[in-house]
Formats: sequence, structure tokens, C-alpha cells
Amino acid sequence: MRLLDRYVIRECSKLLLLGLAAFIGVYVIVDLFEKFPRFLQAQVPSPSIARYYFFSLPTILIQVMPMAVLLATLLGLGGMARRNEILAMKMGQVATLRIAWPAIGLGLAASLVAWTVGEYVAPRTSERALNIWRTQVQRLPAHQVTRDSDIWYRAQGDRFVHISLIDAQTGVIRGMSIFDLSPEFDLKRRVDAREAIWTPNGWTLRQGYQLDFSQQPPRVQAFSTLQVPLPEGPREFARVVRSPEEMSYAELKRYIQRLVQSGVTANRYKVDLYAKVATAMVGLIMAVIGVSFGLRTGRGGVMVWVGACIPMAFLYWTLLSLGFQLGRGGALPALVAAWLPNCVFGAGGLISLWRLRG
Repeated sequence: MRLLDRYVIRECSKLLLLGLAAFIGVYVIVDLFEKFPRFLQAQVPSPSIARYYFFSLPTILIQVMPMAVLLATLLGLGGMARRNEILAMKMGQVATLRIAWPAIGLGLAASLVAWTVGEYVAPRTSERALNIWRTQVQRLPAHQVTRDSDIWYRAQGDRFVHISLIDAQTGVIRGMSIFDLSPEFDLKRRVDAREAIWTPNGWTLRQGYQLDFSQQPPRVQAFSTLQVPLPEGPREFARVVRSPEEMSYAELKRYIQRLVQSGVTANRYKVDLYAKVATAMVGLIMAVIGVSFGLRTGRGGVMVWVGACIPMAFLYWTLLSLGFQLGRGGALPALVAAWLPNCVFGAGGLISLWRLRG
């Protein structure tokens, strides 16, 4: 690696680490002020609050990484331009695009870090943070979700419910088992159904059988439809479905395959699947934009471009939200909806950078 490359990377890396620390700190403080009344009302102890934000850190890191990369490349190269170091490099026959490559490489490295954290760390820590919020703040019943998105739910009374697959939008359950226990936790009855549908009269189970263990030998009885007095509705069960941020790319892909095989529309989850890759690559897109801004600071001043970053970031997230809504509603293909902001801003950054060649 050339001395020039190491210098550019070192200057931008210092600003990147500083920006990450600042953005994470601001994010946690703002979020704590917003949620503190809920914590106080639920009487959540301080150690649990600390654990909640500790487990939220990987997800926060992914969210603030693009803005930190944007400002690091902008301020890093902008500072060099103000100190006439960019001019000295050009006088040394170093092309503008050649100066930009190390900073863009740093953005690519940041995207790879975001992908790695989002795939291997954030799903596990997000699950633990959300469990703290659900059980200690929202006071939801205890439940356990397996890695295949099966749900174990303790219902009212001495009853446990196992759900193989649930469509959070329609509330239709594919594969449902209900276990009725005695106060001594002896199994009294088990009901297994291929499908469960919520009706005004409660849950209607279809195509299954029930086992009565109160008799000896246990009696098995098949049924085509069965009405079950289960007070929990689809809203309660849908709350415990693992959210996309609690699943890795591979887990979410398997979950989508299970939904499609069971005949459930999975557009919403397909958008979230493609978005995992798209959002990880935002760091690279922001590096390209930051470099093209930073190399122009000699004309307008670095603070002018820093101020331009705020509405640009707002526009990016607005376009991202719009793309997600259009994709989940079926107005756009899921892949297009997830990558729409990256394509628009990436094309703008490349055009702006190309105009600086020389």
C-alpha cells in the first residue's frame, strides 16, 4: 500500500471512529429520553435498562454507520483540501480519482463490517434486547422462538401452544399444537391441527386429531374442524413472531421459503431480505458521495457540504421508506424496492465523482 493511501485511510478512519462514537452516544441518549417514561412506569431496574441498550448496540452501529462514513470521508478529504494537500497531490501527478480510491475502500470495508455484524451479531443481540422490552416493559407472556421460527407460547391457565408457522399479516397458523396440563404439569390433552384460523367465535382448527390422556389407554380422535376456547388471538401470537432484524439473511430466507410453500404471500419479508444486503452497502454509497463532496470543499467550504448532508440523509431515508412501502404493498418488485435508494444515490455519487476526474 502506498504511503499516500495509508495517509488518506488513517485520516478518514480517525474521523469515522469519532463519528461512530458520537452518533451512537446521541442515538442512545435520545432513545433513552423517549423510552424512559415506559421504563419508569414498568419499574424496570437499571441493570435491565443497561442490558437493553448493550444488546441494542450492534443494531445501532449498523444504522449510524452510513452517516459516520459520509462525514468521515467528507471531513477527511475536505480537511486535506483546506490544507492544500489535495492540490499538492495533484501537482505530484496524482489523479483526483486515484486520491479518492482509499476513502472509497474505507467505505467498502465499513459496508463489509455492517454486513458481518448484521448477519452474525445483530440478530442474536436484537432478540435479547427485544425480549427485555417485551417481558419487562410490555409485560407480555413468556415465549420461546426456535431458530426455525417455531413458537412456544404459554397461554392462560395450564396450557402451552406450539406454532410451526404464522403469517403475521393474516393471522393464519400453519401447524398448531395445544397442550393442556394439570396443576401438577401432567399432560391431560393434546390437540394437533394442520391449520388454525381466527373467527369471531375464536380459533377454528382444521384437519387434525386430539389425544385424551385422562383415559387409559389414551383415546385418539380425528377431526376435520374443531372449535377451541383459546382466549389469545392472532394479535397476541403475531407479537412473538421473530422480526426480520432478529433473523440473519439465511434464517429469513428459510422463513420466506416456508411461507411460500404454505401458500402465504411473502412480499413484505422479501423486501426485508433484500434490504439486509442493500442497507449494508449504504456505507459504500455514502463514501462515494462524501468523497465527491470533500474534493469540492476548496470551492465552497467544508461546512457548506456538511450542511448539505442533512437534507440529503433525510431524502435518502424518505426514499428508503417509500420504496419499502411500495414493495410490501406489491407496487414494486421486492428487489427494486430495497435497492431503489442505493441505485439513485449511487448513480448520483458516481456522476459527481466522475466529473472531478483529472
